[in-house]
Amino acid sequence: MIRILPTIIMISLLLGCSTSSPTPKYFTLSSLSSPKPADVFHSRSSAAVIGIGPVEIPDYLDKPQIVTRTATNELLLSEFNLWGGSLKADVMRVIIEDTSSFLGSEPVTIVAWRAHVPGFYRIPIYFSRLDVIPDGTVSLNAKWGIVAKDGKTIATIQESSITKPVKGKEYNDIVNAMSDVLADFSKEIASAVKVVIRKAN
Repeated sequence: MIRILPTIIMISLLLGCSTSSPTPKYFTLSSLSSPKPADVFHSRSSAAVIGIGPVEIPDYLDKPQIVTRTATNELLLSEFNLWGGSLKADVMRVIIEDTSSFLGSEPVTIVAWRAHVPGFYRIPIYFSRLDVIPDGTVSLNAKWGIVAKDGKTIATIQESSITKPVKGKEYNDIVNAMSDVLADFSKEIASAVKVVIRKAN
């Protein structure tokens, strides 16, 4: 028995060395296209500046792991499929870039809102959901509005509910579907911005 033990230990070590954990994959959301150069519109006296933010997402999503729903009240955090950075920051980036793209040639600059910068229109956004639900779709629910440059007047209050199918079973398909719902959401924001800016002018 004593002679057999070293052999068993050696085999166990070899087996341990031959098996390795899966390599983590890192993902980022994608926008429709590159945003408009900000300096083009800052040079126009008539240009309006729209600050996106603050943007809030549910705490259960604000994690390094990609979160999916396996049941109505059950969440799955993937150990090896991770966000490449802050999901909240990535969501804000995509909304800024997509909204800017949808506004096209409008004399509007879309930026990340900062509390210490005066004279901006502001679009606060609260997401109550931005995740994959059991039937294989990405569901976005959000409340948002446009605050006038005085920081007090509410130009519009909106509520959005958007779903998109996940076209595949991989995590990359989930991320693509999330990017798609954010594009549709940004289109709604862009439409509201056009109305508010034209009324103001």
